[in-house]
Amino acid sequence: MKGAGPLWWRVLRISWPLLGGAWGAWLGFGGYLALKHNADSFGSFLAFGFFAVFALIGLVTGAASGALIGSLVHAVMRRSGVGMAGAVTMATLVNTLAIWQIADLIQTTYPGLRADGPAKLHLGGDPGARSPAVVAPVSSTPGPSSRTSCSDPPPTQPKERGLWDSECR
Repeated sequence: MKGAGPLWWRVLRISWPLLGGAWGAWLGFGGYLALKHNADSFGSFLAFGFFAVFALIGLVTGAASGALIGSLVHAVMRRSGVGMAGAVTMATLVNTLAIWQIADLIQTTYPGLRADGPAKLHLGGDPGARSPAVVAPVSSTPGPSSRTSCSDPPPTQPKERGLWDSECR
């Protein structure tokens, strides 16, 4: 490694497996942070164990893929005559983009690794009901957009009568 270039380029080459490992570990463990935790339950502890195993698997595979992708792109760039700075920069860029795409592919393939946040609780009343501040004021004058119920007598206008017939009969 003595002839591998200046310290800066060696640090960047070491960052390839570190970047891949960190991204893989976050991919494996990130869903745990979005879960709703219950301190009195063994389920939270069990979920932590599963996500920790996925994080360890992500760390190892991410580090291996980051090192492999970065080294291959660097070797191809150096053989094609690109200087050290261009080869390391291009390898770092391609490595970042490849790991990003691999993470997206894994998250779409295994959606359980990306847990949704806890459900929002509705305080009081029916969860489907709208709050009074959101309800629009009722107009006192009937217009073309006002709807009649089926218990009302049928409207006299032909267009509204057709709508009433299609909904109420």
